[in-house]
Amino acid sequence: MKVKTFQGDTMADALDQVKRQFGRGAVILTTRTLTRGGLLGIGGKPFVEITAARDLADLPPALRRGTVRARLDRAPPRRALSPPAPRSVSDDAPSVADPSGHALLAEVGALRTMMVDLMGETRRTNAPRLPEHLFAAYRHLVTQAVSDELAYEMVTGVREKLGDAGLCDPLAVHAELAAMLAPMIPTSGAIQIPPGVKPFVLAFVGPTGVGKTTTIAKLAANFCLREDRSVGLVTIDTYRIAAVEQLRTYAEIIDVPLEVATTPAELGEAVRRLSGCDVILIDTAGRSQRDAAKISQLQEFFATVRPHEVHLVLSSTSAQGVLDEAIDRFRGIGLDRVAFTKLDEALGFGVVLNSVVKAKVKLSYVTVGQDVPNDIEVGDGAALARRILIAPDGGVPRAARIIAPLPSKTSSGVRHGAALVP
Repeated sequence: MKVKTFQGDTMADALDQVKRQFGRGAVILTTRTLTRGGLLGIGGKPFVEITAARDLADLPPALRRGTVRARLDRAPPRRALSPPAPRSVSDDAPSVADPSGHALLAEVGALRTMMVDLMGETRRTNAPRLPEHLFAAYRHLVTQAVSDELAYEMVTGVREKLGDAGLCDPLAVHAELAAMLAPMIPTSGAIQIPPGVKPFVLAFVGPTGVGKTTTIAKLAANFCLREDRSVGLVTIDTYRIAAVEQLRTYAEIIDVPLEVATTPAELGEAVRRLSGCDVILIDTAGRSQRDAAKISQLQEFFATVRPHEVHLVLSSTSAQGVLDEAIDRFRGIGLDRVAFTKLDEALGFGVVLNSVVKAKVKLSYVTVGQDVPNDIEVGDGAALARRILIAPDGGVPRAARIIAPLPSKTSSGVRHGAALVP
């Protein structure tokens, strides 16, 4: 047979079969990590499938273009960064070389697939004490960007709670993980203005490009339209002219005053001019978490107004290392809450869990799109736990696939939680 598919419990098993059948000069066409059975990636048994040919001469000309010839005596080393997403056999379309002549893209794609599968096999080797069905849950959590340490802590906790016999029930595992996840995500609820406090001053800080200005506009609109509060806006982001104009546009649309301050003294004067407002929202310039001098400048600004709450705004599309560094740097100015933006663009929701655990502050809001005043939700640990645990189509989840509007006030109000598409 010129082209053959091999299946094994591990990548090593499948490669051994290819070597025995076709020798070390075999041509690897595709590699896939799949699962049999289970529910939502939990309880299924993973296996590896490799499609290979003995030689390029055995392939039709159309398939030779873009095909990766992987000599098995020069296989890439097994170094893991993240595991592959488990996929159902029935849902996974066969991957073949691009017959249209896009050779480079096909080659990159095939190499990436092989590397991801090897990464997943290494991760399985690094967690030998987990039963196979529990490892599927662990791999799902890591695929959702939950840190290795938290994922391993969670699945071992599930094992202690259910016992090895109980782990055979994927629904029980799923329910236990959900019950464990929600309390790990402390939330503050919607911003509450204490009676007799006027104005209530809120400051928003964070790295560049995370969406602070848009988040402030959403909150300002909701305070005005939903809570009938008087709102004042202040920006000290004078480094970007476009940022001031963006906030000015929002201020004009919702008919609220805007002040611009360039020094700590001017900030104090701006807050005093807006003292008749119920709430004042302060927009700050994006600071690189590595620019300690500019972050320390924020302390000088805040010393003049002493905000009642400081919200650190982070993007869920950022790498975990970038988020961790931002938390460490901004912690020095005093953080009360953390808000996450761009959940609609996130490849995994575990970064939110990792960050609130590291920051030791409560999650206030998440944003799920660019629409103002919509696309903002009050932080909800149970809703985020569901997002982490549900992977539509057996692949890496996108927020847009699992977030559905609630029937409550979504046209002018902050959504509390999120509904899940069944």
